[in-house]
Amino acid sequence: MLQSVRTDPPHRVPPTVLVAGATVWNRREAYWFLIAVIVLAACWSRYPTQVPYVFAFVLLGALVFRCRSIAWWVSVLRWGVIADVETVDTALRGGRNLRLAHATGWNVQRRWYTGVITESAVRYRAGDARGHLFVRGLPFTTGVVLAHSRQPSSAMAISDFPCDLQLDGRGRWAAALPRGFWLQALATAALYGYGVAGLIISLG
Repeated sequence: MLQSVRTDPPHRVPPTVLVAGATVWNRREAYWFLIAVIVLAACWSRYPTQVPYVFAFVLLGALVFRCRSIAWWVSVLRWGVIADVETVDTALRGGRNLRLAHATGWNVQRRWYTGVITESAVRYRAGDARGHLFVRGLPFTTGVVLAHSRQPSSAMAISDFPCDLQLDGRGRWAAALPRGFWLQALATAALYGYGVAGLIISLG
């Protein structure tokens, strides 16, 4: 299967990737929004004139981070080549309850997982270049690794993308939103809606 889809970049990236990137739920982003809520609650009565700046700073920072992530995903998909995995070293990183994505070949399963989290150091080869990446979550097994053909030392596991992907023999990506994705999208919209509403109210 993998051998049959080794087409040369550039590849066509469908709009679904942009939609997924713009609306996927991000735990780190939500954490910083929560911190902002705590800071704003403390500042509202004593420093009300500073509140709009905090809202604007948080919103701008979140948008910049999200846009940079989308740009990188699109770049990897457009210029990506399937890398050959050479070695995998896995280390334990403690236990917690998280929603994880784990790839077997092109198939990515996303589910809640309670238990030991690992970090896999994956060493790969893309043409004559070699590199490595770290995959956090369940131990890395046989997931597809995409290396950036213009920057072979940079790569992503297929499970790190926010949507399900397949590359056909003509170099075109097919992207599908994973099951339950629209619930994430609603939560993301609510998060940004809170930020925009807070900015408007504080300005008023």
